[in-house]
Amino acid sequence: MGKEMAGSKKENEQANLKISELILSARSLSYQIQRLRKERFLSEKVIDLTEYRKLRKTRQVKAVLVIDDDEEMKEPFSKALEKKGYQALFGGDLESLAKIIESHSFDLVLMNPGLNWLDGFEFCRLMKGNQFLRDLPIIFISREAPQKEIRKAFESGCDDYVSKPIKLERLVRTIKYFLENY
Repeated sequence: MGKEMAGSKKENEQANLKISELILSARSLSYQIQRLRKERFLSEKVIDLTEYRKLRKTRQVKAVLVIDDDEEMKEPFSKALEKKGYQALFGGDLESLAKIIESHSFDLVLMNPGLNWLDGFEFCRLMKGNQFLRDLPIIFISREAPQKEIRKAFESGCDDYVSKPIKLERLVRTIKYFLENY
């Protein structure tokens, strides 16, 4: 029994030695990784502050998809959004809307739910039912509507409802709020 205890004691010492060697090699490896990271960081190109600001500005331009056939609204609304740093994409008919959806990404939808060529409530339900589009804020803009229509708009999934005549400053503030918080 004495030989067995001596043998198991020796095995334990060898196992402990292997574990301590493994710990030391892990520490060494960790140190080497840190050193390589520092070297790589120091060797990377430093970006000029103006260059960084330009890059940041181009990456942060948010687009608003406007679905409305009111041509009078197009120019002043475009200017107001551009002044705040946003891009306006106008879908005034089904064809132009399809082209925009196929070729652009957008961050918010502003739409008139009562268009002849598009059921805004159904469009909103479809967007909110899509796993990739459900988080996009949708704001309805429409004439002064009865409570029943406003309730229907929110039930279809819209995030806000703004009545016409539109106060442009208020609408732009609402858009800014949704773009910055959603």
